[in-house]
Amino acid sequence: MKTSLLLLAGLFSSLAQSQTFEYLDINQVKTRINSGGDLHWDPATGNNSYECPIGSNKKYGGPASLWIGGADAGGQLKLAGQTYHQTGVDFYAGPLNLTTATTNSAAVNYYNRVWKLNKSDIDAFITNYANGNVQNGSYTPVADLLSWPGNGDISQNQDALIAPFVDLDGDYIYNPLGAGEYPLIKGDQAIFTVFNDNYLPHQASGGTAIGIEIRLMAYAYGPCNVTTANPFLNYTTFYNYKIINRSTTALNNTYAGLFNDLNIGNYMDDYVGSDVQDHYAYTYNSPSSPSNQPAIGIVQLKGPLNTSNGIDDDGDGLTDEPWEQMSMTNFMYFNSSLPGVPLSQTDPGAATEYYQYIKSSWKDGTPLTCGGTGYGGSALTNFAYSASTYTNGPCGNFLWAESGTGSDKKFVMASGPYTFQPGAFEEVEYAYITAFDSISNNPLWKLDADVQSLHSIYNSTLNQCLTTGIKEQNLSSSLSISPNPTNGLLSISSNKTITQVTIQVLDALGKVLLSEEYKEFDKATIHIEHLSPGIYFIKLVSGQNASTKKFIKE
Repeated sequence: MKTSLLLLAGLFSSLAQSQTFEYLDINQVKTRINSGGDLHWDPATGNNSYECPIGSNKKYGGPASLWIGGADAGGQLKLAGQTYHQTGVDFYAGPLNLTTATTNSAAVNYYNRVWKLNKSDIDAFITNYANGNVQNGSYTPVADLLSWPGNGDISQNQDALIAPFVDLDGDYIYNPLGAGEYPLIKGDQAIFTVFNDNYLPHQASGGTAIGIEIRLMAYAYGPCNVTTANPFLNYTTFYNYKIINRSTTALNNTYAGLFNDLNIGNYMDDYVGSDVQDHYAYTYNSPSSPSNQPAIGIVQLKGPLNTSNGIDDDGDGLTDEPWEQMSMTNFMYFNSSLPGVPLSQTDPGAATEYYQYIKSSWKDGTPLTCGGTGYGGSALTNFAYSASTYTNGPCGNFLWAESGTGSDKKFVMASGPYTFQPGAFEEVEYAYITAFDSISNNPLWKLDADVQSLHSIYNSTLNQCLTTGIKEQNLSSSLSISPNPTNGLLSISSNKTITQVTIQVLDALGKVLLSEEYKEFDKATIHIEHLSPGIYFIKLVSGQNASTKKFIKE
C-alpha cells in the first residue's frame, strides 16, 4: 500500500504537465524522443527531428527504433520492430505484468509519456532539501523529478523498481518529498521512458509478441571540462536500452538492433557504410555536396552478453570470457520502395522480412554478399559497405564502398545471434555523432577520429562531468566471482579494496534475496545452498557506483 500511495502521489502531482515527447537540447543537438521508444521524428507529421547545430533548422534524422527478434523452442519467429507507422506500431507505453508479461489500457495510458531532467534540476533539489526549503514549501522541485517512475505499481504486478534513483533510506521506495530521494540520470540531461511489445497485436511488423519490457534513457552532455577537451561531445547524443524478457520462453537465435533512416541534405543521394573495427554505422552525402554537410555515425557502446559463440565479440583479444558483450555483428541496408528498385531490396512488410534484414539477408532470404549492391554474389558477409575496416573478412582486401549516385537508404545495425533467456536483462547502448569538416570537406575522416576518441573516454574520463548522474565506474573490471556455475558457495573478490560496499543477491526478476554490508571489501564468500536452481545476479553497490554479474545455481 505504501508503494502505491507514494507512486500515485508523485505521478498525479505532475499529470497535467506530462508529455508524450520531449527534446534533448542541452548541447548542439536538438532531437525528439517519443513515448513508445521512437527517436528523431514526429510520427504525427512525419517530419525529421534531429537538428544540428541547434538553431540551424538543419534536420537530418528520420525515424529510428529498436528491432528485436528470435525463435522459440518450436521454431516460431517472435519479433518486434517498426519503421514509419504506416500500418501501426509494435511498441506500447508502460511496463509489463511480471507473471503474465501483459499489460492493459490503464497502464498504457498512464505511462504514455516521457520524463526529462537536467542534472542542474537534481542538484538544485538536493541543495534545497538539505536547507529545508523543500519541506517548508519555499522551493518547488520540477514536476518530472516528483513524478519520476522509480517504482512500478505493485497492485498491477509491475516491477517494484523501474527508473533508477538514490534510495537514501534503503526501503526501495522512491520518496523525494519525505526522504529527499532523487533520480539517477546519465549525462547532464536525460529523457526516460518505458515501453513494451505485448499490449495489442503487432501492427507494424505483423510479428508475434515476445513479451519484452524496455527502459530507454536518452542523454547528452553539456558544458564541462570533458566536453571542452572533447568538442565532438557537443554534437553527440546517447541512447541506453535495458531490455527485459518478461515471458517464460527462451528466445533462440536472437538479434537486437537499431533501425535508422538518416537523411542528409538531398536524401536521394545518401550513402551508407559500416566500420567493423570501431563498431559503428554511418550515413554521408554525395562527394559533390556542399562542404557544410556532415557525416553521421551511430556507435555501438554496449551489447548483449554472449560467452559461448567462439568469437571475440568485444575485440579485447579474449574469446568467450565471462560477461563478454557482443558489439555490432551485422550491418544491413535497404532502399525506399521507389520505381526501379528491386522489390527484394525495399522496406520490410512482414516479420520474416524484418528478421532477414536484421541478420544481414535481403527480405527474400538472399544473403548479403560482397561487392556491388550486395545482392546475388558468392562471398557471404554480415557487413555491407565495410570499406577498409574488414579486410580480414569474407570480402578480403576488396575495399567495398558505395559508388554511383547514392539513393534514399535506411539501415539496421544489430548484435546476434544469442539466446535471450526468460527473466534476462540485456543492455544495449548507442551514440550518435554528427561530424562536420568544412576545412577539408572530409566529414568521414572527422567522424572516424571522433568515434575513436569516444571509445577512449567512454568508460573513464567521460564520468568526470557527473555529480548526481549515474557514474558508470567499471567496478566489474576488478570484480570476479567463482565458481560459476555453483551449487553451494559463491566466492566474490576484487583486486582492490572498496569501501562502504553492499553486496546483494537478486533473482531474475530483480528481487533482492540477500543483502550484506561491508565497511571495506576485497573478498567475501556467500552461502547460496538454499536457492533453487536457476539464473541469479550478484550486485555490488558502492555509493552511486554499481556493478552486476550473473551466476547460475545448479
